Amino acid sequence: MIESTSTPPLFTVLPDGLFGPLASPNRHHHWHLLCRLFEEFFGPDAPMPPSIGLQRREITSAIERYLLTDDPWEDEDGVTPDTPLAMRAANLYDRFRDAGWLRQERIGAREMVSMTPVVSQFIATLVEFTERGPTFLSAKIRSIELQLLQVVEGKAGGDMLDEAALQARQLLSNVAAISVQVRDLMPELSRAESTASFARQLFERYVGKLFVGDYADLHKDDHPLARRTSILTMAREIEHSSLRGSMIQWYSERTTGGDSVRAEQRLLRNLRRLQEIDRIDEYLQRLDDDIRQANRRALAFLDYRLRTPDRLDKLLRRACRGVLSAPGEALRLPVAPGHLLEERRLRPPVRRPQPIPRTANSTAPPTPEQIARLNLLRQMKRVRLVLPEDLVRYLDRHWDSSVRLDSQSLRVDSIEDFRAYQTLVTLALRSHRAGGLRRDDPLHRMLCGFRIELVDGERIRNDHLHSPRFVLHRTRKAA
Repeated sequence: MIESTSTPPLFTVLPDGLFGPLASPNRHHHWHLLCRLFEEFFGPDAPMPPSIGLQRREITSAIERYLLTDDPWEDEDGVTPDTPLAMRAANLYDRFRDAGWLRQERIGAREMVSMTPVVSQFIATLVEFTERGPTFLSAKIRSIELQLLQVVEGKAGGDMLDEAALQARQLLSNVAAISVQVRDLMPELSRAESTASFARQLFERYVGKLFVGDYADLHKDDHPLARRTSILTMAREIEHSSLRGSMIQWYSERTTGGDSVRAEQRLLRNLRRLQEIDRIDEYLQRLDDDIRQANRRALAFLDYRLRTPDRLDKLLRRACRGVLSAPGEALRLPVAPGHLLEERRLRPPVRRPQPIPRTANSTAPPTPEQIARLNLLRQMKRVRLVLPEDLVRYLDRHWDSSVRLDSQSLRVDSIEDFRAYQTLVTLALRSHRAGGLRRDDPLHRMLCGFRIELVDGERIRNDHLHSPRFVLHRTRKAA
């Protein structure tokens, strides 16, 4: 089932001219003024406004107070900074109202002003975006895990699943954006006027604001990304268990108006976003490469600045003026009398020694006994070597029509079977450790068409080995 990828219609939610004041020559002043109005009258920290809104005079008075301390402005639409203060405030109010930032209603003889919930939410999002600091991956991973746990336990519905999927998408976007910021920052820092300015900007902006907040914890044994295995497990449980039907029913009743097809599409979209967490290693690897490159450039720049004499251009000008004003005898080269390029002054040529003549090494053909021993050694190594195709052949002898295979049903009839069984035991133990079986694990390529699950606390014994019990689940038919 394919989800629609059409672009969401932005201006069916926001007014068409909303970005007009933020695209004008005075856009910086307009933004500060909007933030002040939002903080003083319409934001979460402002006093609760009346249900009918605020009087227009209160808004224009606040704009006048702002204009008294914020000058100069650029000339725009015939309005100059010399225009009377009340007229400038009225013009700004009319511009914000026409753009859609403010809404005016007439109630009786009074003009009341308010901000629509959509615009209020939009400016709150912009303020949060400008104030956002470094990302803490551990907090986001744990938040996603706890939200999915509520869904799996039946304590929450699709709203919690939507929020977990949204945080998973934001997590990948934040890590990808950090790499771009690191690459864009280094050329800007290289234009610093002094070494002190470069070092100050490096530590204030590069180290303090762009790095992941818990970046150092990502390379430890108990790193937060090890919990993504739990997230992927719960996402698969939602997709393949009875929770799938309940989630589709929840979406159908509350978000899609009874359309089960759209409800299923929304569920699959959220599950796909959660499963993309498995790709975060790729983003972190690229971030590591960008940070190493930025560190090398920063160290090279600091080394160049520290080794280069300060005010080198002034020293060169002073030396040139000294040469031009010095007498002729002072400019004589400090060399001994005689010819500068005399034959006895030259260095003798380097004579390379003659190369030693090489002779081919004598070889003796191997004896029949040596050949037989070599072939026997090769057969011994091949019997003990387990390749993915060997494991597939071993399991094909035991698979039946079901998709589940218990380790008690596996037979060991030869050395090849014994080595294949040992490999399965190793896969089961590694998949049960913290973080699961990683993609860079050499045994990960053995999982061809099945996944393996260790049964806690149970052990089995056969004629050759005493090992933990495990279960194989077929995911697709191996080629």
